[in-house]
Amino acid sequence: MHAIFHGGPYGEDIGRCIPGPPAPELLTVPLPEGGVHVYRLWTVGSWSAPNDPIAVYNLDGPPVPPPLLTDQEKTWLRDKRRREGLGTTTVFALADGRIMNDPDPRAIKAMLARLKSRQYLLFERLTDHFPNDDFVQVLLREDETYEVEHRVGTSNRCHARTASRAKVSEVLLDWAAERTGWQTALPWADTGHPAKAPAGASRDDHS
Repeated sequence: MHAIFHGGPYGEDIGRCIPGPPAPELLTVPLPEGGVHVYRLWTVGSWSAPNDPIAVYNLDGPPVPPPLLTDQEKTWLRDKRRREGLGTTTVFALADGRIMNDPDPRAIKAMLARLKSRQYLLFERLTDHFPNDDFVQVLLREDETYEVEHRVGTSNRCHARTASRAKVSEVLLDWAAERTGWQTALPWADTGHPAKAPAGASRDDHS
């Protein structure tokens, strides 16, 4: 089916073909400079033939978090670390479509300072046991508050909201260094099961 887009990379592409019907609720478009643009479906109508509906998409859809590493990517990274004689546990940070290996405190603070409205910052810890991998992600919302989520495996997760960048920085630094302070730095709320504390230490790779 055809679609009209309000702004964004497809803004001038009138009548672009998309999957459907039905029209997808969200359409994700890769950007040449990296990252993605997400359109959100606004309405579906017809200006000519009833059997030829046209979907209309808003400029901005909801913020989309970056994907976690796949099991295959984790395996490659573990194998690479072993070949280099490095430890089997490491932290990766993903921001602006770039991956950093084992970011130090200065790099973590800089990434948080550069975070823009509706953008995510993701930190993922790899271990030898895939189900126990855990991550922390931060979303800077449009009201300039931070939404922080911590998850271990597929079920143990908690989240918090704060307007304090200093508190978010404290959480990220303590979590990355495997200190327990992050667990009390914010008013965490359980979503499902309570998050567990990490048990052990610490993608363009430029470490």
